[in-house]
Amino acid sequence: MNKFFSHFIDNAIEFTIGRYKHWYTPTQFVPIDPEAVIWDKQPPEEFFAIPANPPEIKFDPSFTFHRNRQRAYFTFQSAYESPHPVNNAVWGLSDQRTGQEKSRGALVLVHGYMMQSFAPLRLFAESLARQGIDIYYLALPYHMKRAPLGTWSGQYGLSSNVVRSINAFRQGVMDVRSLVRWIQREKNQPVILAGLSLGAFTCCMASVVDERPAGLISLLGGADLSGIVFAGNSFYLIRQGLRRNGVHADDLKRYWAGISPGNFRPRLAPENIMMVAGLHDPIITPRNATNLWRAWGEPDITWLPCGHASLSLYANRVGGLVHEFVNQQLDKSENKESAGMVEAVSA
Repeated sequence: MNKFFSHFIDNAIEFTIGRYKHWYTPTQFVPIDPEAVIWDKQPPEEFFAIPANPPEIKFDPSFTFHRNRQRAYFTFQSAYESPHPVNNAVWGLSDQRTGQEKSRGALVLVHGYMMQSFAPLRLFAESLARQGIDIYYLALPYHMKRAPLGTWSGQYGLSSNVVRSINAFRQGVMDVRSLVRWIQREKNQPVILAGLSLGAFTCCMASVVDERPAGLISLLGGADLSGIVFAGNSFYLIRQGLRRNGVHADDLKRYWAGISPGNFRPRLAPENIMMVAGLHDPIITPRNATNLWRAWGEPDITWLPCGHASLSLYANRVGGLVHEFVNQQLDKSENKESAGMVEAVSA
């Protein structure tokens, strides 16, 4: 796909689906509390900390999907309490293996900004689900069923309200970590994190403070979260709202430094990380993606000739990359576990 065509697709979607919601949304900017953005006093290990015990997850009645798979919606209480109770009820969809044979592991998939369903993510995970890998689709704060009444999916998740955006991102990272803790405690499975766009930023920050995931997949993720606001047409009105109140690109970069993965190092080794980036992405620009790649020790990265929304045209290719990486990481986990058992017997 050439640059012109990919930009045509991205611009068409951004103008018709992305920007129009911001046209009728009142400005969300509020004065910034300086105490909320002093990052040298808030190390990420403390900022994204979660309780020692996993949350209590409630599953709705499951329904059989194919013969050996069951899907069920689930909820649990977020470890972070926002001012909106509906947002504090974390919501997601599980696709789990049934029968006597246990699943090899679990994949936690986190969607992107403004997404209204998990359907696009299934394109990347369906082959793994057929193989028998448990899949957990997780809704980000203020998205889907977590959106307060009268708001659209993601309206409060990323906006010109600088501090609320920080807290929403913080809550998302904590929710991912809480789900990982539950899976490992209740299912005793290795867990791999995968995120798309804003979900990629979320999973990347989770790996900054959590060494438990067996692998990390960043689909259209980058180093600087503030960079996406000052790029692409979807965020034009957010940019305008910030600029009218004296907040420019360098200011937002400083305010959001503590939630930008490129400013930290992951707990995972580079060989346990996979990145997919778009050569023509106008939102998570190639420079933004490259900065994360360099800051994180140059993990495996695949560059596709697409933009942002046009990544969907490469769903089969991305699904194949995800399938291969997840199985490689699960093989590593199984080999490591076998080696540990051999050492224990030898001792």
